[in-house]
Amino acid sequence: MPETTPDKDLRVKQNKLDAQLPQDSPLRLYLAEKDETARVRKPRPESRLVQVREPLGRIPRTLLVMPPMCMYEGAVKRVVPPIGLCYIAGALEKEGIDVSVLDCIVEGIDEEVPVGKGVWNMGMSEERFRAYIAENEFDVVGFTMIYSSDLQNLYRYAQLVKEVRPETTVIAGGLHASIYARRFLQDAVADDVPFIDYVLRGEGEIRLGDFLRNLADGRVDLSADGLAGRHEGKIFANPQFARVTDLDALPFPAYHKVPVEKYFAHNVPFSPYPRGKRVLPLYTSRGCPVGCTFCASTNFSKQYIARSVDNVIAEIRHYKDAFGVDEVQFADDNLTFDRKRATELFEKMVPLGLPWCTPNGIMVNTLSAPLVDRMVDSGLYQITLSLDSGSAETLKEQHRKPVDLTKVPDLMAYLYDLGVLMHGTLVVGMPGETEEQIKDGFAFVEQLPFHSINVFIAAAIPGSELFEQAVSNGAITYEGALHIDTARSTLRLSNIAAERLEELVSGFLERYNKAIYQRDPEAWERKYRDHKDRMSRICVGSASAITSTIISAGATG
Repeated sequence: MPETTPDKDLRVKQNKLDAQLPQDSPLRLYLAEKDETARVRKPRPESRLVQVREPLGRIPRTLLVMPPMCMYEGAVKRVVPPIGLCYIAGALEKEGIDVSVLDCIVEGIDEEVPVGKGVWNMGMSEERFRAYIAENEFDVVGFTMIYSSDLQNLYRYAQLVKEVRPETTVIAGGLHASIYARRFLQDAVADDVPFIDYVLRGEGEIRLGDFLRNLADGRVDLSADGLAGRHEGKIFANPQFARVTDLDALPFPAYHKVPVEKYFAHNVPFSPYPRGKRVLPLYTSRGCPVGCTFCASTNFSKQYIARSVDNVIAEIRHYKDAFGVDEVQFADDNLTFDRKRATELFEKMVPLGLPWCTPNGIMVNTLSAPLVDRMVDSGLYQITLSLDSGSAETLKEQHRKPVDLTKVPDLMAYLYDLGVLMHGTLVVGMPGETEEQIKDGFAFVEQLPFHSINVFIAAAIPGSELFEQAVSNGAITYEGALHIDTARSTLRLSNIAAERLEELVSGFLERYNKAIYQRDPEAWERKYRDHKDRMSRICVGSASAITSTIISAGATG
């Protein structure tokens, strides 16, 4: 049988990942079973349709839900349309299926409920959600989430659906549910009664339509690609076979299904200090083959697949015409991975006249002076450089991330001279990383002219290699990793004492943020002046936390 992935570099990276994963790792099983990363392709099983309910005689009325999110005191309340759900809604709409989208976060942006010390839930209240479900007769309600720390919110709101309308079929998807489908379903039980019926693993655009059409006849295909659920009292989880390979064939995200004006009114998108007032995010590609040890998204979608430049330009023009957008923010993991394509994209963006930024980070090794020139000409005003460490040793041994630090000073000097605001990201406190490595990394970064910076204390994110190793060696538990605070050393991954690690980070941030302002007060004002008086509105929690956030502006991006 032929190997699933013909790309030699991807096979090499997969071999390295497999060598590091424990034998009984759920992530190892997930990667071994799905076509994208399996050693050999398995034949797809024949359909096995079973009757699970009375036929509806029509395609089920479907609601896709983003539940409230968990936030820490002082965090900036970013509010971004749920791109994944809107993509799925667009695909269903193209198939003629009635679908609605409910983003509980934007619908409850001013509703904050404390759930622990310094921790808040933000979003539509349980009472309002109950009323919404009661008033609308949906046959299927589907949930997803961005962060594993929101799992309990997803569970609670799924449970509310079953309490209000027990006959409703409740499904879930997304990274966490896909990788940990069995555990996800096992825990989705209250009083011995499941409140989530099925998980659709992988990309919902190519799976949900078939699921709904079968359910119209009251049936479910137990062999369906990527389906997980219960049958005769036992949990099953089918491998993922299909993957979207032609992104141009997908409709644009159905942002008309969400209250776009509410996002514009709040105006705190992915990158929370925008130039525009009507900002929308977009993806030009999917997948990341790099394989950083602390990253989960690379394991959910590993093979890099890009849209055509003309398709991306058409989407931006559509947003200008339909919503009057005056800025776009690229959410790609690898916007400049293909430099030739990236150059073409930026050249064709010039006539659009829109400012743009890269809140999700850019791979430093892909950048060059000619490419940067095209980026600036097309509207780039802020770039996020994902260094992740200023220590070459840490990058190689702990992060397994290809960043050529020798290239960084000249690159940043070039960007600085062009007036581009630069945001940086660092991750410290990896297992095996020493205090000296952290200090050396900080010393390197202190010579660089960032305008803002985030320092994350390494957290074992479910779906990452780091998480699987940490659970296997007993450093953390699965349950513990659902409560992540990357500003604190709460999960004890590092051999360095938690207090000392936090002290190192806070000391660096204090020094660096003072240096940022002293180096270029005008650039600091240019980035933040239009946003200072709104901090009390866009931050979670107390006034002291809000003050702290604006003082250390680099911590907010």
